[in-house]
Amino acid sequence: MAAIYPPGQDAQSIASLFPHVDLDVIASVVRHELPGAEIYKLDSRRILESTWNIVEMSMDDSTLSLHAAPLAIETYPTLDSLLVPLNVYFSILCVEGLSKGQSVVLPCHFFRYSSHLVKIAAQYEWKAVLSYHLASFARRCKEMRKGDYAGWGRVDMDLMEEFLVPNQKKRPYGSVFSTHSASQSWELIYP
Repeated sequence: MAAIYPPGQDAQSIASLFPHVDLDVIASVVRHELPGAEIYKLDSRRILESTWNIVEMSMDDSTLSLHAAPLAIETYPTLDSLLVPLNVYFSILCVEGLSKGQSVVLPCHFFRYSSHLVKIAAQYEWKAVLSYHLASFARRCKEMRKGDYAGWGRVDMDLMEEFLVPNQKKRPYGSVFSTHSASQSWELIYP
């Protein structure tokens, strides 16, 4: 199937840009209904992994068994395991949003959030960063359903205080950290 240009007029044309993603998943992304814990469905490296199967059928004895869905920390054990599908998520939103008249700065909001995740992952325990991300993601989806995408470019200070501050990584004994460079990094996040 040839790609339609400009893409994004409907889920089918967006799907031509992301052939590894199920059309129903793309539709849930553009409706802002895909839960943050399920963006693994956008990662071409992991779609066929058996860890995502929560229903197991046995043809031999006609049985059906249910398995608990993996915990978020099992699904996203590293920053890489989160950022790869998150970038696909942001790409889908960019294609759809720009085709529907969103501002051309839309991708900047997503870039800022991705940079923010990289920075906080270096400073805080991964499990806390993931919890922060999932709470922030849910907040952003609610805002996007109202047409506001700019939240991706802002830092959720209340969520940082709740999830991150108590879980700062242990610094090696004798390390010196400049507060000046930390304040400069925050300036990159705020518009």
